[in-house]
Amino acid sequence: MINPIKADSIISGILESPNENKSIEFKPSIPWPKKINELKDHHKVQEIIESILAMSNLRNGGKIILGIEKGPDDEGKNYVLSGMDTNHLATYDQDLIFDHVRNFGEPEPRFQILNVEFQEKHFMVFAVQSFEFAPIICKNNRNLEKLESAVFYIRNDKPETKKITETWEMREIIDLAIEKELDLFSTRMQRFFKTMSSAKILKSTPDDQAKFKDELKDIT
Repeated sequence: MINPIKADSIISGILESPNENKSIEFKPSIPWPKKINELKDHHKVQEIIESILAMSNLRNGGKIILGIEKGPDDEGKNYVLSGMDTNHLATYDQDLIFDHVRNFGEPEPRFQILNVEFQEKHFMVFAVQSFEFAPIICKNNRNLEKLESAVFYIRNDKPETKKITETWEMREIIDLAIEKELDLFSTRMQRFFKTMSSAKILKSTPDDQAKFKDELKDIT
């Protein structure tokens, strides 16, 4: 089991006023299977993987929080902070989960899994980072029902996780990748000029100049 930590101000703020949006998604307590082959029988876990891939393609990543159930209202906008079931909590191991999830993204998605304590309850938080160089493409070599190979998953404003189906959605993710590449290039150039500005410029001495004149005499 992942060691628990106290909820920081960001997670506390989300849990105090729970509301899903493009970068925040809630899931009820579910167990994580021990073996990757068992993922076929766990549709909710497949949905988590799908959302990890989608949030990886957001500018600032996102968070998936387990232990929260939708309320009884028709629109599902009220949420119940049930917390993680103790037996489910014991199935979460960061290395195991990362080993499973990395099989479904190219390049591999970057994320952390946190066991967060809030109001004496535990919540599993998947803190997903935005892609570093290239958008994450789904690869489904395990024939999971909820995932489709060779597609980009994104989050929209509804909010929901979906694959890209519109040209403007593809343009957005391409533009983000170009922007990240330009930012990386700019950072590298700033480091280069900083290094150059601090480099010592060697000045010739009278002895060096005299030696150079003597070498010129030999040539002429």
